[in-house]
Amino acid sequence: MNNPSDISISLALAAVFGLLHVIFTLRVGNYRFKSRISLGDGGDPEMRNRVRAHGNFIENVPIAVLLILLNDLDGAQDNTLILMGSILLISRLTHYLTIATRRLPVILRPLSMIGTLGTILAASVMLLI
Repeated sequence: MNNPSDISISLALAAVFGLLHVIFTLRVGNYRFKSRISLGDGGDPEMRNRVRAHGNFIENVPIAVLLILLNDLDGAQDNTLILMGSILLISRLTHYLTIATRRLPVILRPLSMIGTLGTILAASVMLLI
């Protein structure tokens, strides 16, 4: 069991996802500036993709990171936390790139959501047992 006062794994995950949030936000903002689209997507498919990729990140990452932190505070094993965080990170990066760039195989999008929701589900169940 972890020492509940040592939440360094959760802190590192939060920092990584915080940095990704800034990068994804800047990608939307830069494109918005270049394209002169003040609000919404302006009917621009590239803007729509960037906004949705960022939005999906924001919709899923906070709850997942919070659940991982709560498991960390509850004394979950470091290996378990690292595994959940790694799956979440790979899943979120893959999902973002699949939507934002449209260059990855489309099958990666649902697989990355399975990884994301699987992490959220596993972290939730761990807190219940």
